[in-house]
Amino acid sequence: MHVSRFGTRQYHASNDRGATLDIGMGPGQWTPGELLKLALLGCNTLSADQRLATVLGDDFAMTAGIDGEFNEAEDRYTGFTVELVPEAAGLDPAEAENMVRRAQAAIDRQCTIGHTLSFAVPHQTIISVEE
Repeated sequence: MHVSRFGTRQYHASNDRGATLDIGMGPGQWTPGELLKLALLGCNTLSADQRLATVLGDDFAMTAGIDGEFNEAEDRYTGFTVELVPEAAGLDPAEAENMVRRAQAAIDRQCTIGHTLSFAVPHQTIISVEE
């Protein structure tokens, strides 16, 4: 994965599979904070998907959202709340409860982003100047 600068505080990101997105503060761009929230939201949805599809069918519909608590004084997020809302009309309450339990277990077991955010993650930045 890499990014290339194309304007003031504007970067174009791409990965080895050909996916792209723009990072910045302008229209059509994602901020780093939004990308962090999207990573956690996407990890939760992908982790739960198979368990939900087992009960609801491969073509089930779902919406999902994420809220982040932000501490401005410390310039950091202090918590996130993810909500998954699969369409499950007509599902027996006991079956729905079992589905939710199994989907949560899959998230707890498979969501790498959630696992990472649960611990302080050391990181470093290296700035190499091209001459």
